[in-house]
Amino acid sequence: MIDLVRAAPHIALHRGKTFVFKLGGAPLSQRHHRRALAQEIAAVHALGSRIVLVHGGGPQTDSVQRVLGEEPRMIGGKRVTTPLALRALCMATAGELHAELLADLAAAGVPAAGVAGTSAGLLVARKRPPVETEVGTVDFGAVGDLVSVDAAPLAALLEAGRLPVVSPPASDGAGQLLNVNADFMAAAIAATLGAAKLVLVTGAPGILTNPEDPSSLVSALSLADLAELERTGQVRGGMKAKASAIRRALEGGVGRVHVVSGLDPEALLIELYTNHGAGTLVTRERELVPEEALPVELHA
Repeated sequence: MIDLVRAAPHIALHRGKTFVFKLGGAPLSQRHHRRALAQEIAAVHALGSRIVLVHGGGPQTDSVQRVLGEEPRMIGGKRVTTPLALRALCMATAGELHAELLADLAAAGVPAAGVAGTSAGLLVARKRPPVETEVGTVDFGAVGDLVSVDAAPLAALLEAGRLPVVSPPASDGAGQLLNVNADFMAAAIAATLGAAKLVLVTGAPGILTNPEDPSSLVSALSLADLAELERTGQVRGGMKAKASAIRRALEGGVGRVHVVSGLDPEALLIELYTNHGAGTLVTRERELVPEEALPVELHA
């Protein structure tokens, strides 16, 4: 359990600050994990932080796509989004998963408000042209790259004391829906809102130098350190997209980025309200401030 006396400086530091949490599909796949996360988010919200949630739903989309009769196709960790895959994405994320998450947050006492990425011009994307991959030129279909974010609807909800929950897909502004990576959505929203933190809640403990070894967790990194891990091939699979999102967020003005497990009970609270944390903290520059000079937080 979190020691509230030791957590008090962190609570004071975070009060009134805006955090963007991105919840991955893996932590949301099981009802008990989703409900536990809702309870942790309720605690952070009750302690005075302003929160925007963004969620993906890769595993859920895979499941619906198979029910619809099509096998998901991934290239380099990216989904080839056929018309049927886009339909599955909408059904799984903006439909069932979004409603379930809102219900769990309500049960935890959180005044959450669902917001579609297509609402009020919130997220506008441009269809990605065919790209060169390891298997040749690939047209990823209805996949988009964000070109603009209008965070006014989110800011209005935050001012009203609500917790916005944003779901994919995005719009191209001309009536077409596009699949946009949820990590990139969260990074762009965090930068536009001037958030103090972006928190990527994943199925992994944090950033690992060996994805097969949880003990290889790196507790703190600078952007230069992260680039070196990428260069040496220690950032692989789905973590590559997260590394890009982390870079976009920090270069866009977000103060800190955390990568933390959504499967480990209380990991999120430990990450935010203790000095030692539970996951990986990424900052723009390497932090070398002595602990005695910064008693409130080193990791959090």
